Amino acid sequence: MPSLHPKPNIPAIDGLRAVAVLSVIVFHADFLSALPGGFTGVDIFFVISGYVISRSLSAHAHLSFPAFLMEFYRRRCLRIVPALLLVLLVCSLLSTMFVPQAWLSIQNDRTGLAAFFGLSNFVLAWNTDTYFSPSTLLNPYTHTWTLAVEEQFYLVFPFICFIWLRYRQYSRLAWALLPLLTLASLAFSALQTRDNPLEAFYLLPSRFWELAAGAILFQLTATGRFTLHSTATSRAVLLAGFALVTSGLFLADKNQFPFPWALLTVCGTLLIITALAQKTDDHFLPLRLLQSAPVVYIGRLSYSLYLWHWPVLVFLRWTTGLEQLTVQLAYPLIVMALAAASYHWVETPLRDGHSLFQRRAWITIASCLAAIGLGWSGARWVSENPQVLSLSQTRDTYTWFSRRLPQRSVDEPAQNPPLQGRQLFVIGDSHAAAYRTMLSLASRQLGFRVWEYERGGCTVVSLMAPDPQGACAQAREKALSDIEARAKPGDIVFLASRRMPELAGRDWVRSEEDALGEALSELTSEQTEGARIAAEAVLTRLMAAKVRVLINAPMPLFKAPPYRCSDWFNRMNPICTPGFTIAREHIEQLRTTQMTLLDHLTGQYPMLLVWDPLPLLCPGATCSAYDDDKPLFRDADHLSGHGNRILAPSFTQTLLNGWKNAS
Repeated sequence: MPSLHPKPNIPAIDGLRAVAVLSVIVFHADFLSALPGGFTGVDIFFVISGYVISRSLSAHAHLSFPAFLMEFYRRRCLRIVPALLLVLLVCSLLSTMFVPQAWLSIQNDRTGLAAFFGLSNFVLAWNTDTYFSPSTLLNPYTHTWTLAVEEQFYLVFPFICFIWLRYRQYSRLAWALLPLLTLASLAFSALQTRDNPLEAFYLLPSRFWELAAGAILFQLTATGRFTLHSTATSRAVLLAGFALVTSGLFLADKNQFPFPWALLTVCGTLLIITALAQKTDDHFLPLRLLQSAPVVYIGRLSYSLYLWHWPVLVFLRWTTGLEQLTVQLAYPLIVMALAAASYHWVETPLRDGHSLFQRRAWITIASCLAAIGLGWSGARWVSENPQVLSLSQTRDTYTWFSRRLPQRSVDEPAQNPPLQGRQLFVIGDSHAAAYRTMLSLASRQLGFRVWEYERGGCTVVSLMAPDPQGACAQAREKALSDIEARAKPGDIVFLASRRMPELAGRDWVRSEEDALGEALSELTSEQTEGARIAAEAVLTRLMAAKVRVLINAPMPLFKAPPYRCSDWFNRMNPICTPGFTIAREHIEQLRTTQMTLLDHLTGQYPMLLVWDPLPLLCPGATCSAYDDDKPLFRDADHLSGHGNRILAPSFTQTLLNGWKNAS
């Protein structure tokens, strides 16, 4: 069998790792938008991983296949698991202590628990947000998707590599297998980027080609099939590689990723590694920089730097905010200190030790699996019992959050027996879900059944604009069809959605007048006409079902989210600066168009009832998100549990009136 001749250790590859991790950190910190394509540092890592893993596997080609696999997974467990478990457990504790238990924290917990098993990329891919969206920016586990992709790659690649190592001199198929899979993955990546960009970004099938490219490069260079024969050629290849990688760091378009823009970074990284794997001129400045002691050290810290940089950023964003200069200066120091501690006290001792635990593959693997299981169990318990450790006022879920309450006991008599058997159908966006406590209280009191059809971001009869299409239209159609099948004459359908322009996120500090004008400008006559057409389509359909329709008038909205600003450790966050009050006259301005449309619709559809919670939530000249010291709203527009209880008597009476008139 022809021998392999890989270069045993290439310090400059650690330098390239430093380039990759620093690019990602600068991008995520959003420092002066210095590297708009800094996220491509992840693609540099992928190519390096494919190359280095192949080199590592080739050193054990003499082993039998079972021993080959066991040795590979022994080393991967020692390399990946200890530091990852430490970060996941620390993040689990800090999340519970400092992150308010809102809808974002639920998504965070799911991502973190999946990360224990290398599955967080699936959670993120099947979420409705992109890698660049606000919810991922507040998830301390978002960055673990890259580790998940690599871990999944490790499940299949050793088999492919073993075939190549054993049969490359006998079979062309052994040489063709990995290139064919790489081309298939690249083609799939191109299709997915167009048709399903979330899965293209997060999942292995559309990323496999990046890791495989590094592996193919190893196969070519280690067998001498691809060699640079002169120093000048090596220098040119190295410079060309840097030019492509640099272009990706500045030019990559996140909306067309990974295909085609990842090609730029992958090809550039391949050229750089090709030059580094050859006999090169150590006096060449770019190479000297990559091999310099500080850069190589950062490269060796790169795994720990990557693990820690994102959670630190997220927890600072959740608490103090990132706008203050002191926080910006402290951030890199905190990350560097944590990464160095993790590398020297966790990574290195466990990876390079010579105990029985570290030398015996089956003991190492079994111990790692047990540690993963125990860590996951602990993190799950913490996520399911946040009130035990939380330092936030929002741990009082009774006050802060709307929850579906237990159904009324069958032995408990209803206060209005004639209403037993009646049904209330609730359809709308996340604001429909924010009414759950109120709906439960009314249901328990009157004895009717509630059917809920909620989909976040999918308003139904918004009164501001045409109702959303696409997946929202499909969900709306499914809900309406189900209502038509279940409803009996006289039942009530409650259309519950946000019907005011959002106020949070606008520049209220610079100019309240401009921010208000910006919100008002969204209520154009064209949009209102579209809203009228959409409303009439829904109401006409429900009228044919012989049901009554209840619609909530626009409620007050606020400039800042109370749950993000409720505690000593987050009140200084700049997101809280706009405050939690707004003049009622501004709310009336913002809902004038919608109220006019409601008047038109009630005149056209006699079965339409309007319930207006504004007088209860805002009885004076100033609307506040708080009722004394209790929140009426959990965030800038969703009701709190306390707000639900304030509105429950009014809502219950409105339902009673509606059913009495229907009798």
